[in-house]
Amino acid sequence: MEINRINSYFDLKSIQEAKTPEEVAKNFQTIFLSMVVKEMRKTVPQFSSNDFGSKMYLDMFDMQLAQVMADSDQLGLKDYILNAIKTYTQNQDKKG
Repeated sequence: MEINRINSYFDLKSIQEAKTPEEVAKNFQTIFLSMVVKEMRKTVPQFSSNDFGSKMYLDMFDMQLAQVMADSDQLGLKDYILNAIKTYTQNQDKKG
């Protein structure tokens, strides 16, 4: 059984520590999806109590949901970012 590490919504350190464009794109996609899910959650009427435990549970659920969505690579954001990085580096090589 594989256990995934749960990242915070704003795990910008993981992007700074990324070594390859693929890692950067994947981490950015995960953070973006986390923010999207968090904002979508705000639009849903509260169906449970408003206590700390419920909020914590929903936050952890949302983070895991975003991680699964990012791992599926169905959004296409990672590919778009990789293409942009590739284009940028090619243009910089031509200038330099």
